Formats: sequence, C-alpha cells, structure tokens
Amino acid sequence: MAMGGLLAYRISLLSPITFSLAYNDYGFELLSDQPLDIQNVLDNNLFSTEYLFDDLQKSLNSTELARRKFRDIAVISGMVFTGYPSKQIKTKHLQSNSQLLFDVFRDYEPDNLLYQQAFRETFEHEMEEGRLRMALERIATQEVVWKQCEEATPFSFPIITDRLREKLSSEKLKDRIKKMTLRLMK
Repeated sequence: MAMGGLLAYRISLLSPITFSLAYNDYGFELLSDQPLDIQNVLDNNLFSTEYLFDDLQKSLNSTELARRKFRDIAVISGMVFTGYPSKQIKTKHLQSNSQLLFDVFRDYEPDNLLYQQAFRETFEHEMEEGRLRMALERIATQEVVWKQCEEATPFSFPIITDRLREKLSSEKLKDRIKKMTLRLMK
C-alpha cells in the first residue's frame, strides 16, 4: 500500500495525472487513462529515500490514519474517558472525543508527544516505513528493467481479478475470470 501510494504521488509531481491504486500481497497496480513516459519517470529518482517521510505523508492520507491511531493512544493515556466497567462508552463517542483532541493538538500544539506518537506509530506499524526505506535503497542500487507486457503476467493476475470484482457487471465473477483466463491462454 505504502509503496504504491508513494510512487503514484511522486509520478504525479512530474505532471498532472489521476491514478486508480490497487494492491495485494503480490504487488500493486497504478492504473491511469493517460499515457505515461516510463523512462522519464524512472529518470526522476522515483525510488529515492530522500524526502521519504514527507512524501509518504502527502501520498497517503497519513493524517486520517494517525487520527485513528490517536484514539488508542488517547484511551491508553487516560485522556479519553472510556466509561465505568459496567457501562462502557460507545465507540463512536470515543472516536469523536479523541478526534476533537487530535484536532486541538494539530492546530495548537503540534509538538505534543502523544500527537507525534500517533504519526510515529502510523508510519512504523501501518506503513512500515523502515521496510519501505530498505526496499527503496535496494531498488535504487539495482538496474530497473521495464518491459511492456501485452498480456497479464502471473503476478498481475490476482490484482486484475480484484479490479474486476469492483466493476458493475451482470456476469458472475467466476465467468469473467474464466473468460480472462481463456484470453491469456491464446
């Protein structure tokens, strides 16, 4: 998720473009209705670790992810009252109370340690920034080989299947996958 969002953001800095982003355990897909000059993209330090933290914050809605993480931090720290043992406060109330605190810290005290912890945990646990940084460093030292594929590859098949699931169709998913498989076998 993090690498796909990061690369989409960095590509969008080169020229205005819209992407549909899909990802799974095998990889990610950036889908756009606009042609893309891949060599130009690769020549612009796409895999650089420079500005990684800032680019990650801008590429993914890290503020929203941190806001969700802050609820747990606010509960653990005792900033938000969770209720009495026999009468717990509803989750939506906990969320709105913690969001209010999050917004106050964002606007008036961005150096607050609990506020900063929400972002730190988001980047370390949700986005695995350390692993992403190591992967980008590894990729940057290797030769990137770009090949235009005319048909789906074995690793792309699960992502394409996921994309098919999201479209409106009167055909069953199983039948659509079967048709796609037959096209690939030709």
